[in-house]
Amino acid sequence: MHKITSFFIASIFSVSGLLAQNNTSSPYSRYGYGELVEPGFGYTKSLGGLSAGIRSQRHTNSGNPASYTAIDSLGFRFEFGASVKCSSFTDQDYFQKSWDENLDYLALQFPIKKWAAFSAGLQPYSFVGYEFNNSVTSPSSIEGDSLTSYSSYKGSGDITQLYIGLGFQPFKHFNVGVNAYYNFGSLYHNSSVSFGDTEFYPTVQTNEISVHDWNVGFGAQYEIPLTEKRNLVIGATLDLPSKMKARANKEIVTSYVDTVSINFDNSFGLPLTFGAGFAYDINESLMIGADYKFQKWSDVEYFGEKTLNDRHRFACGLELQPDKGSKKFFKRMSYRAGVNYANSYFDVNNDDYNQLAATLGFGMPLRRVANPTILNLGFEYGRAGEKTDGLILEKYFKISLNLSINERWFVKHKFE
Repeated sequence: MHKITSFFIASIFSVSGLLAQNNTSSPYSRYGYGELVEPGFGYTKSLGGLSAGIRSQRHTNSGNPASYTAIDSLGFRFEFGASVKCSSFTDQDYFQKSWDENLDYLALQFPIKKWAAFSAGLQPYSFVGYEFNNSVTSPSSIEGDSLTSYSSYKGSGDITQLYIGLGFQPFKHFNVGVNAYYNFGSLYHNSSVSFGDTEFYPTVQTNEISVHDWNVGFGAQYEIPLTEKRNLVIGATLDLPSKMKARANKEIVTSYVDTVSINFDNSFGLPLTFGAGFAYDINESLMIGADYKFQKWSDVEYFGEKTLNDRHRFACGLELQPDKGSKKFFKRMSYRAGVNYANSYFDVNNDDYNQLAATLGFGMPLRRVANPTILNLGFEYGRAGEKTDGLILEKYFKISLNLSINERWFVKHKFE
């Protein structure tokens, strides 16, 4: 265990750079902290992003720290995942296609006592990645003349979370947990406008944000055995709002005229977040669940102003595992599907937009044992926005690969 823990700590520093590679090319990541990433790994993401009520002996669920106690009392788990994403962006006059790839996350989990467990990992919070241009021709103040403006926009960066979590079972069927998150990373935004008429000077605006701060999240799960073969888990999560320490600079340069530079310190925050959901299991072969999450973004400062919108997210999913003890591989496999829906947490041209995604996944046990290592393959198709004036229709297809390595590390061997 010491060797793999040392490997994990060393990997934190090397993998954090890989996590920082953009996993988006969306023009919508220009706003706020960019494109938000739901907490969770390959297993939960294939279920539409469920987390509140999910308890698994074979997978880590970082979305609710109360679930950590579900790990085998003699087990040790190491997880990592990667993805490839193909996106298209369309409006009335514009079409673009892009490919993005990323190492998504890294995590470990192990029990401390029969009633307590530990987990730690590295996962993304948000991504920024876009580059696009446009031009607008409008009538000039001079009769019969016109003025053309050329604009370009470019952004990159990410916010990454290093989490450390503990789960406890104070009494039978009731579990609680806590995650401490260290948020770090940088976001870069650059926009420029120039004119065909040389009487107007070009202007360039650059925003740079460097994030480094802690916040805390809590979770609870209550298991209700309905019958010998039917079980219901009700879960809830709460992330406290945080006045985030972030250094930021906004610089506006008008050629040959002026340069304005404004520093923003401690003018950013993270929202109060509440989630609730359930997972209903039948004979350990069929599980269905649903989640709701609310984020109070309207109370959050961004560049010292409260301009963001409250966000609501709904998700549901199911998993089918015909017979986990079967000798036949396809009967031991897990088959998963889910959908989720959310509104954007910012306005684009005074209007917000909706995000919708459908997921499909397969869990493939690599050994026929009680707690095997599992290779998870996931697919996600989603869309955001609309092909209307002021908005862009974004569609994407994402393939993810996750490995959940389960080992028995706490067995005392007897020697003769």
